[in-house]
Amino acid sequence: MRRMRVLPGLIVGAAATVAAFSAAAATGDWAQGQRAEVRLLAAGVDGRGQLSAAIEIRLPEGWHTYWRNPGDAGVPPLVDFSAARNIADPVVDFPVPTRRDEGDDVVDNVYYDHVVLPVRASVPERGKPAALILSMKLGVCQEVCIPDEVHASVSIAPGQSDAAAAAIIATAEAAVPGAPQPGVFALDAVSREGGSDGHPVIRFSGTVPDAANAQVFIEPPEGWAPYTPEFQPGVAGKASYVVKFTRLGSPVAIAGARFRVTIASGGRAIDQTLALP
Repeated sequence: MRRMRVLPGLIVGAAATVAAFSAAAATGDWAQGQRAEVRLLAAGVDGRGQLSAAIEIRLPEGWHTYWRNPGDAGVPPLVDFSAARNIADPVVDFPVPTRRDEGDDVVDNVYYDHVVLPVRASVPERGKPAALILSMKLGVCQEVCIPDEVHASVSIAPGQSDAAAAAIIATAEAAVPGAPQPGVFALDAVSREGGSDGHPVIRFSGTVPDAANAQVFIEPPEGWAPYTPEFQPGVAGKASYVVKFTRLGSPVAIAGARFRVTIASGGRAIDQTLALP
């Protein structure tokens, strides 16, 4: 399963880094943005030097922030761990979002009120302390949208573990889409169904439990924008989702185009990538 790697380039100033490093061990202090509160959790480092951690985001009631692919009008989260110490290759995982219909064919992918994003990383020098130091930019919205920025950290001593943090992280990891299960829950075909070159129509087909009620999220190539997927019953127990795209000015050709698809249905979710012939 493909995961989202953290985005570089949000360099933290020296004063902010020093302040962030004062967080408590294993469970960091809450850091306050304009609306969002953020803290880091660390369950510990296993025998292979793999760190289990998470970003916990708390918003005022009724507010929301955005998934890695925000949709038509949202703002993607920008996560930077470049100031971290004795941490390598951090990867952020995202639970399934909620689709929010803004009207006028504008649909966003959001999290309301509270979300925990699991983080996986390695600790190169296992016998030494590590510090996960975060700079995060995110959009938070209610009736208006506000760009927010938060700095947080958590320090991890060698051999340290935190059972409370581990429980929160495990719950969050269970909400992250898993690998497809061929013949049980998986897409197995993608094809072009027509449309113009500027507005191609693509069909995604496969085996999906409770397919008519599934939530389907399409992450297309650069410069492509999807409309809401339309469910169509297939043959031999297969399901299809037909999606119209706008790709005017996109540098990515239709032939060979790749799509990352997340499907949530029947209490489960999968994440897979398919390519047009």
